Amino acid sequence: MNSPAIEHSAAFGQRTFNIFTALQLDGLACLQKLGELNLAAMKATVTEGSHALSAGQFNAAPLAGASDLQQQLVQRTLSYAQHVKEIDAQFTAALTKAGEALREEFGASVAQFGSGFGQTTSLSPDSAFSAMQSVMASMIHSGNVIQDSIKRASSTAVTVAGDAAH
Repeated sequence: MNSPAIEHSAAFGQRTFNIFTALQLDGLACLQKLGELNLAAMKATVTEGSHALSAGQFNAAPLAGASDLQQQLVQRTLSYAQHVKEIDAQFTAALTKAGEALREEFGASVAQFGSGFGQTTSLSPDSAFSAMQSVMASMIHSGNVIQDSIKRASSTAVTVAGDAAH
């Protein structure tokens, strides 16, 4: 015998599954972009260093070329930081969109669930609210983990730029 609460919970899970899946896919896409950005930055650094060594830039006039190299490094780092900021904004927008969709779905679900139990069983708003809090806490935690990864990559780039300028 199925209870209406169990059936309603299962239906809510089915309706919100796509929201969570889309958020996970957006998060993974952001992490992929960040990984590709990091690989491109490392490749450019190695390639430019190799070209500088093979062209003898460090042997002829070390002080003359050092200023240009530092300026290029600072520009590249600023560009990198801007890309990281864009990736972070993209994930924040996806997180906000998912949160709004979940709030809307939860509101509609509580209203539907409550109307079905009006005559026979009282709806416990505390248990429904606790369930939603748990879902939202998990979603926020996942979002924070991804944002922390992006911020660490950004701060590393700023530190590298600062070290290069000195």
